[in-house]
Amino acid sequence: MKHKIKPTIDCVFKAMLGSNKHKNLLINFLNAVIAFNDGRKIVNVKILNPYNEREYISDKLSIVDVKATCQN
Repeated sequence: MKHKIKPTIDCVFKAMLGSNKHKNLLINFLNAVIAFNDGRKIVNVKILNPYNEREYISDKLSIVDVKATCQN
């Protein structure tokens, strides 16, 4: 019996949208979620390191599912 994989589970979400292999899926997802008032669309993304490094020893290390920047 096949098990359905839920895309809302953290590791599945990250595997689908956090890798360059599925870059087009991420672009389509972002365009569906982010509606720019002037009709602009995201056409490219660069997947970045998901680790936000600590500046101070007392800071907590944070990891995000998807970290991306846009052109502007």
